[in-house]
Amino acid sequence: MPRDINYSDGSTVKQAVVVIWEDNHTEARGNWYRAFWANGPDGTTGSPVIGFCSAGGSHRRIWQVKAEVQRFYPHEPCYRNGRLVK
Repeated sequence: MPRDINYSDGSTVKQAVVVIWEDNHTEARGNWYRAFWANGPDGTTGSPVIGFCSAGGSHRRIWQVKAEVQRFYPHEPCYRNGRLVK
């Protein structure tokens, strides 16, 4: 269910969806993933669903990211590479 995401600078992303991308900000070894609000399933820019300064957010497995998103947004679909994550 897309939603509008409002930012403190007054900007808004209309009908944002959750996409799961690689988290290139973590210093840990290996592949890590994080959920981002984007303007569509194929979006290329976004902002993190769970802030970088918050506990959690980065996970080793895509299903773990989806589970965390579902905890906060139970009916929000998650996408990866333009496809719905089951």
